[in-house]
Amino acid sequence: MAIFLFTLNFNVLTTFYKQKTYLNTHIMKQLLLALVVTTASLLTFTSCTKEYITEQYDMVPSKTMIYERSASQWEPDGTARNYIDLPVNELTQYYINQGIVSVAMSVDDEESYFALPMTYEGIAYSFDYVVGSIRIYAQDPIIDAGVTIDPPANAVFKVSLTDADWVE
Repeated sequence: MAIFLFTLNFNVLTTFYKQKTYLNTHIMKQLLLALVVTTASLLTFTSCTKEYITEQYDMVPSKTMIYERSASQWEPDGTARNYIDLPVNELTQYYINQGIVSVAMSVDDEESYFALPMTYEGIAYSFDYVVGSIRIYAQDPIIDAGVTIDPPANAVFKVSLTDADWVE
């Protein structure tokens, strides 16, 4: 009977110890999991701050004007080329000294533009400018004697004046 009681007590103690160990292990695992989740959450939400990087791009100021001209407005200059003057009041000494002056021409009702200087349908177009005015030239590209230039019936000129920084 003593052996039976000892065996019974041993079995009860072993079972109790196993249950206690299981409970302790289970509780420890839950606490460890809670600790890991809390730590991960804290690291995720507090260590990273959302930054918005907004770079300011300086836009290059530019002014653009449109001029429409017909073939009858072209004038001969006495050297086998024709010219047309465009009054551009915005063309100041600033653009002569350091700004950018560009001219484009359209002969298809502004479906497309060609930047000057260019040669189009056997006519070479170029331009020069002074304060307040742009002169556009139309001439034979190989300057043959006796060649006449027929300017386009209608032309649209786009003049763009762009600011630029002076770099020495």
